[in-house]
Amino acid sequence: MKKIVMLCASIACGMLLFSGCSDDKSKTGATVEKKVITIATTALAMPEVQLGVDDLKKKGYEVNIKVLQDATTMCQAIQNGEIDVALHPHKPWMDSYNAGNKTDIVMLTPYIHKNTFGMFSKKYTNPEEIPNGAKIIIPQDESNLARSMFMLEQLNFITLKPGVTNPTDLDIASNPKNLDIIKIHVHQVIASMDDADAALSATLFAVSNNLDPKYQIATSKDADKFGVGFIIANKNKDTKWAKDILASYTTEKVREGINVIYKGSSIPGF
Repeated sequence: MKKIVMLCASIACGMLLFSGCSDDKSKTGATVEKKVITIATTALAMPEVQLGVDDLKKKGYEVNIKVLQDATTMCQAIQNGEIDVALHPHKPWMDSYNAGNKTDIVMLTPYIHKNTFGMFSKKYTNPEEIPNGAKIIIPQDESNLARSMFMLEQLNFITLKPGVTNPTDLDIASNPKNLDIIKIHVHQVIASMDDADAALSATLFAVSNNLDPKYQIATSKDADKFGVGFIIANKNKDTKWAKDILASYTTEKVREGINVIYKGSSIPGF
C-alpha cells in the first residue's frame, strides 16, 4: 500500500510539473504562451518595429529583434522556426511567395502600414510631359513589376491584357507611347533615375535615398492592396502572443510614429 501511495504522489507531482511548463507567468502574474518573441525586419523598418516594443514588454514578453536583408530570408526563418514574426513584405509579395514555395505563411490584420508607389522624374514635372519613346525604369521583382504595370496603365501609358492579376511587361497589350521599359533591381531604381526619363518605385525607396519629394510626379491609387502587416506561420496566427503583438502595434503611438518615420511614403494601415 505504501508503494502505491508513493507512486500516485509521483504521478501527481509529474503532472504538476508538466502543467507548470505549459504556462509561463509574467511579472504581473498574467499567463502568456511564451516569454520571448523574436521579430525580424529590415534596417530601414527598425524604427517602426521599436514603436511597439515597450508595450509588449509591459505584457510580460522579452523582445528580440533581428535585422534581415530581405523578405525571402524572413519567410525562410519563419518556416524554420528561427523567428516568430516579420514586418517587411507586403501582402501581394507574401501571396506570391506562398504560391511559389508551397508555404503556409499568413499576414495578421489589420495591416500596420500601407506602402505608397509613384512615378519619379528629374526631367519632367508631370506625366503628361513624358515624350514618346521615353526610357522608363521599373523594378524587376514580381510584385513591384506588377505594380509598375498597373500604374503605367493608370496613367494611360499602356494597356494590359484583360484579366491578368499579376502582370509583367509580357502582358502589355498596347504601348502607344512606344516606351522603352527597363527592369532593374528594386533597390537600384531610384539611384538610376538620372539615366532615364522617369522611374517607378515604392515611395519608401525615394525617402531612404533622400530624394527630394518634388521629383515624385504621380502617385498610384492602389495603396489599399499593398498592406504590410506581421507575417507569421499559419499555425501560430491565433495564439495569444500573436494577438498581443497586433494589439501593441495598432495604437495611437504607433500610428503617429509611422507618420513621422516614413514622411508619407508609408501610411498607417489601421
